[in-house]
Amino acid sequence: MMRAFVSGSAGVLSVSLGAFTGKGRLPTVSRTVNGELTYLSTDLAALAESYFRRYAYPDFLRTHSLLVGRIARVLAGARSAAGDDVDTQAIGLAAYLHDIGRSPLLAGDVREHNELSALVLAAEGLLECVELARRHPVYAVLDPHTAPRTLAERIVYLADRRGGLEVLTIEERSAEVAARHPRYAAEIDRSTPVARAIEREIFAGLPFGPDELGAHLG
Repeated sequence: MMRAFVSGSAGVLSVSLGAFTGKGRLPTVSRTVNGELTYLSTDLAALAESYFRRYAYPDFLRTHSLLVGRIARVLAGARSAAGDDVDTQAIGLAAYLHDIGRSPLLAGDVREHNELSALVLAAEGLLECVELARRHPVYAVLDPHTAPRTLAERIVYLADRRGGLEVLTIEERSAEVAARHPRYAAEIDRSTPVARAIEREIFAGLPFGPDELGAHLG
């Protein structure tokens, strides 16, 4: 099994995404003798937390990732209840771990964080999460090579577009990201109408609308 090798504070992930072109399956439930989660369980948040600890997530990244995961799970569950064939577990876990490429353990690697996220998830054996994480950035919709194609990929993308450190509208989230990354403001502005179209698609036929999302997170 190929693994990620990280050295020091400026670690470099020594794996290639090209090595993971096959369709994998999320692993089944398994625990070590001390009870630590090691594979997929029904408690996706607990599994995500184990990765947050392993990859030294700072508090703000953990908060953001937990929110994006919750949003994605609600949307995936709603689409599944509406009759869509979606892997709710893969969507949820990919959403929780979409920013794993921002881990401080990978500081110094100049590749885009979504590409690093894809590489880490592939190295961890979570192959069904790879493309869902790789296609999540706000600007991804502007490039056909990274634009979310499937319903699952669009759910993770939208979850990140609605979740900052709290639930935001697409416009609020776009403004927040542009304020932190002003050199990408034009691309973020161009992506906003596309994100809105994805939101309309995902909410079509659901018993609640985008403005009610926060109330459904529990």
